Amino acid sequence: MRIYLSPKKEHRWLFQPFRESFSGAGRESKIRNSAKKNDFRYLNIFPSGDTLHAAFTSENNAFDFAARFLTYCESSSLENVIYTERSTDEACALVVIKNGKIYQDKVGDITQVEKWLTNLLVILDVSEFKLINFQFINGEVLLNLKNKLDVKLVDNLSGALTDSLEPNDDVFFLSERDAMNKINTRKPWLLYFVLAAVLVLLFNSFLGESEPSDTVDLSLDPNEVFYESMSTDVIQVLNRMGQDYNIHIGLMSLTGWTADKVIHTKGQVSYRMRATENGDISTLKAFGKQNNLHLMVSSNETVLLGVGANKSVYQLGEAPIYDVEDVHHFISDAVNSYIPNAEITFIRDIPQGKKNSRKWVVRELMFQFRGLYKEDLMTLGAITSNLPISLGGDSKDPKAGQYIVDSERFTGGLVISIFGDKK
Repeated sequence: MRIYLSPKKEHRWLFQPFRESFSGAGRESKIRNSAKKNDFRYLNIFPSGDTLHAAFTSENNAFDFAARFLTYCESSSLENVIYTERSTDEACALVVIKNGKIYQDKVGDITQVEKWLTNLLVILDVSEFKLINFQFINGEVLLNLKNKLDVKLVDNLSGALTDSLEPNDDVFFLSERDAMNKINTRKPWLLYFVLAAVLVLLFNSFLGESEPSDTVDLSLDPNEVFYESMSTDVIQVLNRMGQDYNIHIGLMSLTGWTADKVIHTKGQVSYRMRATENGDISTLKAFGKQNNLHLMVSSNETVLLGVGANKSVYQLGEAPIYDVEDVHHFISDAVNSYIPNAEITFIRDIPQGKKNSRKWVVRELMFQFRGLYKEDLMTLGAITSNLPISLGGDSKDPKAGQYIVDSERFTGGLVISIFGDKK
């Protein structure tokens, strides 16, 4: 997430918060649980059709520009919009609305915004998108955009919308309790139940879940080995990324030290620390004690080491058995859409299953990334949430991945595994 001050009025807008949408019964509880799990103190919540859209942040006193821009688009009957603006050479904003919903909102320098726009041309069919405020975009990037756009859908404004769109209480990040109090729930519980059931059926159909007739008593179930693996070997990505995010938030306020490398294994997370000005060991000890991290000092390096957040969301016998190809494609498409500076690459399929049990596979993938922010790893966690996906590869190999840190930007790779069938 990034704070962006509008060019003239210096409204305090927040871009790229952690975003989730919640449907069905108990959605308010789900929002609270997500805020608590990831230690987000401030929320902006608003309805989007039959769902609630929640934006989470640890920043105080800020407004959600993408949410405010969405109301601007709705009032102008615009469903597909690419909006850019520039405050300085080092502060450029990008917001993308797709099908009437927030698709992307980011802040970076001009080069980054142009790269994001180039990626969008690969990811999206932009022929029906309206392009607004493009005057500072590089000629080649702009030409590629215009070649795919209807000329009538290209427009410039006399001033930045972050100045002309006044922030209001509807898009202000509030404390959890105040944000939840703002929600007026009017849908009956029965309708929630029906909506949830329909969503589950549609999602399972998309990912190719096995027919319900495959489920039998566990004592006789040929899927027993699969269920056992899902309850013991799986490290939910969102849990681990949430833990990682919280540690980085703490490290940002740590005086005299900065993390320059992070290593994930099945059981642990380690942060290699580099001393800056006035860095002393007592500060690291105090931080480690507060965050359940063990300080290890040697002649070669100084490391904060902690137990990984490994709890799986799956219970024995409850994990759906999807086709790994379908899940692989779903994850790849989502990463391409929401984390442009990353890619998913295939590593291998590992056959599983004992004699007289179901034959299934673990598909190992590499999530490679360059120049991501900590929020992007949370996005990976959200993408993989509630799917049979684990951080790390073969259970015999404890390595899960690593990345280096450079000015709060992460570059490296993490292995993730899909548990399921293979056509």
